[in-house]
Amino acid sequence: MCEVDIWALSIPVIGLTIVAVAIYTLWTITKSKKSGFPLDDERTTKISGKAYKAGFLIGAYYLIALNFYNIISIEFLRGEPLESMLVINSALIIMGVTVIVLKIYLERKEDV
Repeated sequence: MCEVDIWALSIPVIGLTIVAVAIYTLWTITKSKKSGFPLDDERTTKISGKAYKAGFLIGAYYLIALNFYNIISIEFLRGEPLESMLVINSALIIMGVTVIVLKIYLERKEDV
């Protein structure tokens, strides 16, 4: 079978994703400025604050849980420690998805 280097594929995809998000963000900001709507209001700021706070806390608790898993696995079960890239990537994904889902949920909610 042909072996594929995951980093050779993922690094350009990550770079293109960052560029696409930056372009979309700039486009949204310029569209809002041209239409005369404010970029932020009290409700949007409150929603963002709640979503980012919850995302940070969930990510921190996830990392603490992984730390305890690592300790138990190494000390008591004689297992291998978790790889750092797995831990970092999974924590970032969990934090990011939490923020996105909470922002969407809170934006649809009447009272925040």
